[in-house]
Amino acid sequence: MKSVAVHNGNFHADDVLAVAILRLLYPKIKIIRTRDPEKLKEVDFRVDVGGKYNPETGDFDHHQSEFTEKRANGIPYASAGLIWRYFGMKLVNSKEGFEYIDEKIIQLIDAEDNGIKPYSTEIVYVYDLRNILDSFNPNWQRKDLDKDKLFEEAVLFATNLLKRELDLAKGIAKADKIIREIISKSNGDYIVLDSFAPWKKTVIEKSDLKFVISENESNNQWHLHAVPMKENSFDSRKNFPKKWAGLRGEELIKVTGVKDAIFCHKNLFAAGANSKEGAIKLVELALKEK
Repeated sequence: MKSVAVHNGNFHADDVLAVAILRLLYPKIKIIRTRDPEKLKEVDFRVDVGGKYNPETGDFDHHQSEFTEKRANGIPYASAGLIWRYFGMKLVNSKEGFEYIDEKIIQLIDAEDNGIKPYSTEIVYVYDLRNILDSFNPNWQRKDLDKDKLFEEAVLFATNLLKRELDLAKGIAKADKIIREIISKSNGDYIVLDSFAPWKKTVIEKSDLKFVISENESNNQWHLHAVPMKENSFDSRKNFPKKWAGLRGEELIKVTGVKDAIFCHKNLFAAGANSKEGAIKLVELALKEK
């Protein structure tokens, strides 16, 4: 049975996430929370503790002064990132899936653990995964609580979250291939997805498309998406017409002449219709607007 050591006392998102990754690989892994040098020698992995980074000896600490490992984008590694870099490909089936998990989850944790602001927003405070995992620590009024037990609860939460994200990650390469093929057959302005597949990253990086149409299988309606300038942005390459903003039902039908038009978001990045034909008509009208 494998074993891993992390530091005792209050825990942080990077050591919680690192242990969760190891637990996915070794479900029965034994967790020891200590800084005792003698106990550290007895385990297979030392994470966020021990003062060394050497995957071959099971050491994944990043606090030592000589540690300078960074990603190509400049975000330095914390323990979660080091564990993911070394073990991640054992949990996913593609480079795209590996990068999906690293970019969506791990980099944020690593940046904040290294004191780097990961957001390009002026919002003063964002409640993110780090805050969620940190909330498992006992608060200042409950110092009587067992931190080791709470660490286990945090790891369980992180493990279940990772399982769900890994399911998505395993389909990233397949989705990318599907979307690329559809793009290659498009007119260069929009594509229609008869069967939904995650499209945003591929469309943004591999095309100049303005709109994506996809069926909402839960209600048989068709949704129109303005392609954003970048992921997690609401700034679009081309918005829907201003005169459609916030209109629904009969109001939108009157303005567009599309009999099954449903809505247009007030911020002009999304719209809907009851049929594929209606959705295509709306997009083609939007493309004609300057």
